[in-house]
Amino acid sequence: MGLDVRLTTVQWAHILDRHPEMVGQLDKFLETLREPDAVLYDRMEDNHQYVRRFRKTPVSEKSLLVIARHAGGDGFVITAFFVARIRLRGKELVHGDEAVLDQLR
Repeated sequence: MGLDVRLTTVQWAHILDRHPEMVGQLDKFLETLREPDAVLYDRMEDNHQYVRRFRKTPVSEKSLLVIARHAGGDGFVITAFFVARIRLRGKELVHGDEAVLDQLR
């Protein structure tokens, strides 16, 4: 997508505190931002949701969801966690293939 997203150590600590399954998953986190299967824009929350499916995670086969906000050219991570499904209502696909959405439902 070409947008920069920053992750502070404080925010990563917050993610690990709220989602302990993310411990040791920094590589998957970075892969999701660099090579997402899909990027969705949530109009209601004004954020971008980066999604990538992984066969092996600490919580079985799941998708990693990284939520970031892009304000004035500055992107920053809000949170990240593994999900079985993505709620697509109110979101638009801004990157990826429509077929990917079928796998995320």
